[in-house]
Amino acid sequence: MAEILKKLALMGLGIISLSEEKLRELIKEMEEKGEVSKEEGEELFKKILSKAEEERKAFEEKMRGRIKETLEKMDIVTKDEFVKLEKKVNSLDRRIKELIKELKKEEEG
Repeated sequence: MAEILKKLALMGLGIISLSEEKLRELIKEMEEKGEVSKEEGEELFKKILSKAEEERKAFEEKMRGRIKETLEKMDIVTKDEFVKLEKKVNSLDRRIKELIKELKKEEEG
């Protein structure tokens, strides 16, 4: 089983692209050939899915970091910065409307 795990580990990120169904087929084939028992096959299946999930999360995290770095280099506003600016603009807009109302009242009065 260690040899099989080693072979699968060599596939690297390629294992992530395997669908759950294809993985089950591969393990079933290994069971039929006597390369692994049913229990080992189930354990292998769980380990591979777990490893694939870990790899997916690590890949996503790396991509988020790279995207963030790229956006920072491009000097593009973040969502948080945009929201802060939007709130400030809305606040200023309300204040301007209030001041206009006050001016109109003074002009009328």
